[in-house]
Amino acid sequence: MAYRSNFSAVLLIAVFLYLPIAAILTAVSIFLAKIRFTDENYIGEKNMRFDIQVEVKNRFIIPFVPLEILSVLPDATKGVFEKRRIFVTLQPFGKTALLINCIHKYRGSYNAEITKAYAVDPLGIIRIGRKLDLKMNMTFFPRKFTVKNLFGNADGNAFFAHRTAKDAEREDFSHVRDYLDGDVLQLVHWKLTAKSDDIMIKEYESISDRKARIICDFESCKKKKDVPLNFDTVIETALAFSKSLINANIGAEVDCGDTSRDSSFYVSYSADYERLYDFMSIFPTDADVCSLEQMMGELREREQSIIIIITAKFTEQTAFMANSAANFGTVLVVYIDLENEPPEHDFSQDRFYIMNIQGTGSAALKKSAELFGEDLR
Repeated sequence: MAYRSNFSAVLLIAVFLYLPIAAILTAVSIFLAKIRFTDENYIGEKNMRFDIQVEVKNRFIIPFVPLEILSVLPDATKGVFEKRRIFVTLQPFGKTALLINCIHKYRGSYNAEITKAYAVDPLGIIRIGRKLDLKMNMTFFPRKFTVKNLFGNADGNAFFAHRTAKDAEREDFSHVRDYLDGDVLQLVHWKLTAKSDDIMIKEYESISDRKARIICDFESCKKKKDVPLNFDTVIETALAFSKSLINANIGAEVDCGDTSRDSSFYVSYSADYERLYDFMSIFPTDADVCSLEQMMGELREREQSIIIIITAKFTEQTAFMANSAANFGTVLVVYIDLENEPPEHDFSQDRFYIMNIQGTGSAALKKSAELFGEDLR
């Protein structure tokens, strides 16, 4: 009986001694722990898998069993920043580098964060935390696409060759010439052909003299369910068209409609494109932007031969403005439809072209361009 009493007393003393000693050792271990992002910055394209490396050092005599790290990082499945718990077991005075797989589906500038760390004693009774303020700047660029064979090149065009009768009276008409193999029927000058024995073709001014204007209707994106995704798609589409116009030796003014700063870029060379790309990469979704009506009101006759309107909303007002703009140039409305909302509009009498993009990424853009090309033929 006396033996049991002594054993109970020793056990009780051990418990009372363990708790404060374990608390002290655990507190020391968590405050001596070294946690850091290996890199201060990350720069890459959106929707690309990558690894964030976190270095952890145990600089004390007791092991981490485990160490819990609270962070805010891009989720590898959802593609957005979320709170994540990371666990690591580490021997005394050990160190390790954790590779955390991530993906982010939006472009822009963000901060990855480590906000807190917890250590527990070997028996898992005591848990002590330490606040951290560790940040890693992350910049995700939009993806680079090209709309191939849409605008052709300086010697022969694909887009302008498909003029319809509605363009016959445009002021950029130059002269008529004899028919050549490969000419499309839309360019036949039917009145002169009827008076002669030869097919006569209408000729317009040189493509190299043409200028384009790309209007990015960001206001339409703000009314969508996924605002960042619509912003990104408008941006990536504008960049793709800009690159294609450069390849066709056509200069383009790209208007983002930001009311707080100059957001209009003239793009004619690769260096211009890169400046536009850098600006678009960090263009904020909460920017104060003009309406499409305001930007369309700035169009002036003869300042551009191509007008490309990129919008996430197509209405009768959009069609009206596009038809009005057809007085100043060839108009292409690029409708970003990510919510399966096809326009209820009769396009048969319109004086503009329409391209419907139903999806994001290179495949959706390529498919839309191919369908658009088929409609022109």
